[in-house]
Amino acid sequence: MNSFLAALNDEPHDFTPIWFMRQAGRYLKGYRELRAKHSIKEICMDPNLTLKVTSEPVGLLGVDAGIIFSDITIPLEAMGFRLDFIENVGPVISNPLNTNKELAGISEFSVSEMQYGTFAAIKKFNEEFPDVPIIGFSGGPLTIASYLTLGHPDRDLSATRTLLYQEDKSMIELMQMIREMVISNCKEQVKSGADAIQIFDSWAGFLPPSFLPWYREKFLTEIAAELSGITKTIYFSTQTAGVIEELSKAGFDYLSLDWRVNLPLVSIKLDSGIGLQGNLDPVMVSRAPNLAISESRKLSELMNGKSNYIFNLGHGVLPDTDPETLKEIVRTVHQSGRNR
Repeated sequence: MNSFLAALNDEPHDFTPIWFMRQAGRYLKGYRELRAKHSIKEICMDPNLTLKVTSEPVGLLGVDAGIIFSDITIPLEAMGFRLDFIENVGPVISNPLNTNKELAGISEFSVSEMQYGTFAAIKKFNEEFPDVPIIGFSGGPLTIASYLTLGHPDRDLSATRTLLYQEDKSMIELMQMIREMVISNCKEQVKSGADAIQIFDSWAGFLPPSFLPWYREKFLTEIAAELSGITKTIYFSTQTAGVIEELSKAGFDYLSLDWRVNLPLVSIKLDSGIGLQGNLDPVMVSRAPNLAISESRKLSELMNGKSNYIFNLGHGVLPDTDPETLKEIVRTVHQSGRNR
């Protein structure tokens, strides 16, 4: 069995599996050439282009899984939000909550209204790469809501948190709609052939510890429960070192943690049934490649006693990363994490 799938199922495997968040993206020559001709939306609309971007790092780097190329905001159009991508800004919503408090024109997510090629691209990937697992994904409710509050990234979540603290009716209703969208979108990706789902909730660490149980119970636990039994789930967050035990209660199979966390220590403290993923610093990988290769060896060896462990970065691959460094990290992890 593929080592990634074996690790997900806590079954024996020969070496530590590895893939990289944002492994299909700006650091790759093929992606840059494609972006010179096509917008992000065009690439995501066309399943053939989506497949091309998704598959490039699989063959180049030797990773143990692919992740479908998309964006966490893409499904929002199927709810009535008007989305565009602005260079050096990111996703921009032209009818956000702060100018549309009544949520006029916004409806529950419907798979049939999804105009992008994500699901078809997953099927195509399975046809062309039957031996390589494919990871589907979604944003977490809080992270997605942060884009919808102001229409652009709410970097420290000050506006988003304000509405939550005030128990703003529209914000709560919106987050409930997002939760259902995440569930439906992920289920359709699994139906299309995704072998696992990762929830990207990068901004969860901006919530205070006292508020996190509410978020976990009302949103994360519901998502994990709906996906339980049909796929394996990975939950990624950042700046959550102090609340990992709370996050572990959500019910996800794996927690993917950022580079600020001592992963071997977490492995000792957490229930052994919960898998871990991570967590090499992406800045180290791009700016100090020799050190990154050395550190990847150390981390892999330290985690060698945990069978349900997947090597990854503590966040996405940076645009100035040399693919050769990633290739060497893959070789290093595979070699140092053998005989699991």
